[in-house]
Amino acid sequence: MRPAASILLLTTATGFGFGLLAWLGAYAALGLLPPEAPVLLAAGITVSLIFASLGLAASVFHLERKERAWRAFTQWRSSWLSREGVAAVLIYPVAIAFGVCFWRDGQSLCTRLLGAATLIGSLGTVYCTAMIYASLKPIRQWHNAHTAPDYLLYALFSGAVLFAALRTVLLGAPGPMASVAAVMAAAAFAAKRAYWRHIDGQAPLATLAAAIGTPNATAKALDAPHFSENFILRQMGFAIARRHAARLRHLALGVGFALPLLLEVLAGVPIAPLTTTLLALACAALGLLIERWLFFGEATHVAALYYGRPV
Repeated sequence: MRPAASILLLTTATGFGFGLLAWLGAYAALGLLPPEAPVLLAAGITVSLIFASLGLAASVFHLERKERAWRAFTQWRSSWLSREGVAAVLIYPVAIAFGVCFWRDGQSLCTRLLGAATLIGSLGTVYCTAMIYASLKPIRQWHNAHTAPDYLLYALFSGAVLFAALRTVLLGAPGPMASVAAVMAAAAFAAKRAYWRHIDGQAPLATLAAAIGTPNATAKALDAPHFSENFILRQMGFAIARRHAARLRHLALGVGFALPLLLEVLAGVPIAPLTTTLLALACAALGLLIERWLFFGEATHVAALYYGRPV
């Protein structure tokens, strides 16, 4: 699939935003917010909603008829895209109420309940985003058991890195979030490698011979179906050279996960916590953009089989 800039921004920015919101909700639900939490929580909710809003706004630019974007909210019974939109809108008032309740009442029962609701709503929105892709059976690189858990894991990882950086900027130290971010970076690194091993070892969804009803024979197209590139080839037949994919995979693992892991360990020591947490945030953002580009770029739709391309 051709990676569109709007979708890359959507899946990356919302991961940071809802991931941070999930960690804030988890901290509140467990009663772990520090005494300085009112300022930290207010800033955290504001930053998380800005990231989420940027991602959601970018998704509108991916639509051919932008004036019909409102219709995406009407099909929530059957569409994961619609469920994502509904869940994303509903999380805003919950998150704001959570912040207001803590500002007024501190670590009250109301705050803990709203924190838990914020946690569930944030991860639920990320899950809906993941299922947009995981539910597509014609794309084997998406329709597997790795896609949805990986989306949740990357959101928690990016949110932890953002939380550590924000806490350092406001309070001077990342606290336990440096260790949490390091653990999440290691988990995300392992999950990404497992995903790539899985798709590299998968059998094709179909072959050209099977498509014409002769699965045990060998078949090849004698002529191209079209003389010029069409929509299916542009959007669903996008291909990456193997050598480029290998290099980008190494970059995604190294810059996106390994470097943030090292930097968060240094921040927790602590060694220059402000510099290391901000560098970890920058590396995670760049690495996740590369990882998202590969997620879309390496995906092959079964329709490309008609044009003689492997799926």
